[in-house]
Amino acid sequence: MKPIKSLQTEDLLVPAVETAPCSICGNEARYVEISFESPICSTDCAKRMWKQYVDTQVSRKYRTIESSAFFPETK
Repeated sequence: MKPIKSLQTEDLLVPAVETAPCSICGNEARYVEISFESPICSTDCAKRMWKQYVDTQVSRKYRTIESSAFFPETK
């Protein structure tokens, strides 16, 4: 059996107690994405949320740090 390469977000959605605007598109959300505890309207928006998260983490990983801000100068 081949592994599925797409994000498996369907298992992370639970029915919401109250509706709220979707964190991604603003439509009425009837689910909560439990990893982020955010209102979400569909699996498509949940996948977009995870993609945004992954993209943010990748950009954080490669951010440059000013050496003088974190390390004292040595003489």
